[in-house]
Order: sequence, then C-alpha cells, then structure tokens
Amino acid sequence: MARKKELRRQLRALQSSVPQEWIQAASRLVVSQLKSFPPYRVGNTIMCFVSLPREVHTHDLLREMQREAKNVVIPWCDGAELRLFRFRNFVELVPGTLGILEPAEWFRTASDRVATPEELDLVLVPGLGFDRRGGRLGRGKGYYDRFLKQLPARVPKVALAFEWQLVDEIPMLAHDVRMDWIITEKNIYPCH
Repeated sequence: MARKKELRRQLRALQSSVPQEWIQAASRLVVSQLKSFPPYRVGNTIMCFVSLPREVHTHDLLREMQREAKNVVIPWCDGAELRLFRFRNFVELVPGTLGILEPAEWFRTASDRVATPEELDLVLVPGLGFDRRGGRLGRGKGYYDRFLKQLPARVPKVALAFEWQLVDEIPMLAHDVRMDWIITEKNIYPCH
C-alpha cells in the first residue's frame, strides 16, 4: 500500500505538470488509435468514462460514438459501486462523486437508461498509471476494480492512457483487476 501511495503521489505530480494543450493533442491521437482497434470497430455497446481535465479527453469521443450509432454507456457512483447509464448528451450530466460528470439524480435509474455489465462489448477505463502487464493504479477508492469483476470474460477491459502514465510495475493486490489492453497516443499494448 505504501508503494501505491508513493506511485500515486509521483503520477499526480507528473500529471499536474503536463500542459493542457499537450493533453488535448495527445488525446486526439489516443482516440485515433482506439478507432483502429478491432474490438472498438465491431463493438456495439461501449462503456466509456467521462474524463476529468487531466485524463485522456473523452467528451468528443462520447459524441463521436453516438454519431457512429454505438450504444454509449457511462458509469456513475452509487455509494461504493459503479452503475451504468445510457448516455445521450452532456446536458443530462452534473458534477458528482470526485467531481466527475454523471447523470442527474432524477433520471439515472429510469428503466430505459439503466444498462448492465452483460450488455457491454467493450469497457474503456481511466487510471493514474499502468504497467504493460495490465496493472492499473486508480485513485484508490476501488470503484473500477469492484465493477470490472462483474464483467463477462468476453468483454475487453481497455485503458486509455498517455505514454507518460506507463511505469515499470504497478503493485497489484488480490482485489485489483488487470487491463487486457492499453491504448496510448503511440501504441496499442496487449497485456496478455
């Protein structure tokens, strides 16, 4: 746990030093790599995180997926769990847990908007850092690890990240879930 805490500190410091213009440009390259990725191209229902300012930007990606007629699903925090919501537009979202945009409370459980892990064809995952064996360092609350364990084995878990987020080794605990792929601005890394 001490190693994870120190790694989080280092990666947050690095993250805060990267200019926003660089993040925007590199995000476009990450999305371009994603669009060439076969599981993305054939995927119908895709879960994607709604990015914070210093993560791979996904706001345009969410709109692009809709234009591509994909079923777009975003996560939201319900207590200690992630729930799934069918995304339609940003006006439905408000700042929620950890400042992340999530569906406004009054319609997040509407029957036509709730999605389940079994429906997903691909899951796009954020993180502070990753290693090439699929190790992931999140923010330390365990939301994604608990959620990813519910996924059917057929659903690829794909990290969207920048090259500077790749480290030699992420300390993994028994409850941590590894990624299947990492997509950066430079490459698509299999983690098998």
